[in-house]
Amino acid sequence: MVSSALNVRWLLCSLAVSVALCAESGHDSLLSSLKRQSFDLQLEKNSADSGQLEFSWINPVSIGYDYSYSNQFDSTQISRSLSVRVDQPIFKSGGIWYAIKYAKASRRVGELSIEAQRRAMIKEAVASLFNIKKSEYQIKKQKLLIENDRIDIERKKEQYLSGDIDSSFLDQAILQKNRDTMTLFSLEESLAQLHRSFANLSDMDPDSVKLPRFTLVEKRKFLERNIDMALGSEQVLQKNYFNIMTWTRYMPALSLQGAWIKPYKNGSIYLSSYPNATKSYYTYGFRISIPLDITSYHTIESTRADYLRAKVDMKDRRVEAENLYDSILKRLEVIDKKLALAKEDEALYASLVSSTKEKVEAGEMTVYDLKTMENSKDIRRLDRKIYDIERQLALLDLYEKMYDDSIQ
Repeated sequence: MVSSALNVRWLLCSLAVSVALCAESGHDSLLSSLKRQSFDLQLEKNSADSGQLEFSWINPVSIGYDYSYSNQFDSTQISRSLSVRVDQPIFKSGGIWYAIKYAKASRRVGELSIEAQRRAMIKEAVASLFNIKKSEYQIKKQKLLIENDRIDIERKKEQYLSGDIDSSFLDQAILQKNRDTMTLFSLEESLAQLHRSFANLSDMDPDSVKLPRFTLVEKRKFLERNIDMALGSEQVLQKNYFNIMTWTRYMPALSLQGAWIKPYKNGSIYLSSYPNATKSYYTYGFRISIPLDITSYHTIESTRADYLRAKVDMKDRRVEAENLYDSILKRLEVIDKKLALAKEDEALYASLVSSTKEKVEAGEMTVYDLKTMENSKDIRRLDRKIYDIERQLALLDLYEKMYDDSIQ
């Protein structure tokens, strides 16, 4: 039965199945308003920073007002002028073009980095919801185990008092109930911690949130939409553009220069010999420059090494993504075996409950025996639910790494 179930699952693995947690905006609302506001402000800052980078090659226009006073040669001389000056590079051996491309790549890197953080936080919130439900099932299961322990104690107490067993059997039954009770206390404490963890991430009531359902996505689609790989790819472009920008700094550059100046006369000196001295005028020209820097070689080699390392890191991210997918498949395989076994056991206990009822009615067994079988059946039913949540948590690791490729 287990083998056939696994064969069916492996057949489904080859199909293009999409992740069930599909509504980005719906699960983004899991995060508290403060968390969402923080991410919005990060995106706003990233957009502003990239805009600043994109236009950083444009020099500011300088507007100045000059005033000077002099009493040299016992004569008061005052001069005033208004000027507008421009010194703008228009050619940097391709540096301007790649500066713009670098700014756009930096913006994309920032967006993907923020998206990765957002998805990790959503995953943490969703995982908390799953673990809360899992913990609730474990608490129910533990209470059933404790109930069976009490039944066992009652049974052994009767056997001890009748002389059928010695006290060590009764002691072991009591110790087992105490161990299971202590485990229950630990589970209840863990549940409280899970509620606190979720409250740190979300404003919602965890009991009011419907748990999502995940299905397996095929490996090809997972790699195509893997956010770590997308981020690595953009970082390769970013480092490449920055590398080109770096060596263009040491190549010839052409700049246009211009100024408009409006002088004013004032004071005791009138430039009578220059009738047009107060007339506005302009100047323009160009400058070709080649910077000579003794550290240029090392600077270029540093950025080149950074670019090459980004390419290596990109390949490494693909290996990590493939290993993650393969490890999750192995986790799913083990969980599916547990699920199949729990289902078989539940069916077995169901038949034992039916048989025990008949024997209780016939007086051949006690109600203790029936209650123990019923509890055992319910325990295996809860085990199936716990394993199903473990399966969803494994698939959640895939969701965290998959991004919506409509993000720009």
